[in-house]
Amino acid sequence: MIHMPAFIPKNTDDKLRSLMQWGRLRQHHISEAFFITKDTVLSFLKRQIEHGNWRAVMEVLKGKPMTQAGRFMLHELRDKVVRSLIIRMGLRKVIAVALAIVLMPLILAKVAGEVIGWMRNRQR
Repeated sequence: MIHMPAFIPKNTDDKLRSLMQWGRLRQHHISEAFFITKDTVLSFLKRQIEHGNWRAVMEVLKGKPMTQAGRFMLHELRDKVVRSLIIRMGLRKVIAVALAIVLMPLILAKVAGEVIGWMRNRQR
């Protein structure tokens, strides 16, 4: 059985509130950024799994990309999320980077939980 603790960062609400004030964002901007980030993360990870990079994907989902491939994948994923936020929402780069830094750990924790559930259901 796979044990993968979902790391949900503390004080995320505080970070989002301060980011909203600093970037002059509204709640619907945060919601849109969340959905764009989730869509980007899921499609990126799915493509990586299809290419056979399962081990690096698991490292990223665990929040511990220790190998060079895992670190490279995490950086590529972060860059892809930032580009998506800039293109789809028209954000400035600094705001898109800040959103990616705050939202990605939440989304990766959620995806890791979904993967664990899928794996458990498959083993039954």
